[in-house]
Amino acid sequence: MTSSQPVATPNALNFTPDNLHCYAYSGSVAVDNNEKTLIEGSTNSEYIVAEIQFNNIVEDDVEDFLHLIYLNDVVVQGFIQGRTDYDNKYESSVKIIIPPFTTIKLTSQNLTNTESHNEVCSLTGKAFGMADVGYQ
Repeated sequence: MTSSQPVATPNALNFTPDNLHCYAYSGSVAVDNNEKTLIEGSTNSEYIVAEIQFNNIVEDDVEDFLHLIYLNDVVVQGFIQGRTDYDNKYESSVKIIIPPFTTIKLTSQNLTNTESHNEVCSLTGKAFGMADVGYQ
């Protein structure tokens, strides 16, 4: 099966050729003490049952990063990851339902200092309510 859709458009919500699943991968993004958008995309008539994963690709966990999840410019989830004195480790993920006609934005910000460190984010999910395209 082939598709004219790209394998992945960076920082955007992509759908599989059968429209049953969606995904977005930020790639490596330098994040400093300013809030930085890692992924942003929109749904149409479908809703998505999604899992979101933020990760730090720095060798040590000596810095704290604030991760925010926005739906239509409203923060619906936020948490700090990084140092060991927080309960949220980088293997934690967030499960969320993204409603139809909604813009989702995933951001990170270094809370420890002004230095930039690379962060990555992924969103994977199952789409419901998409038009059937005839793939099996």
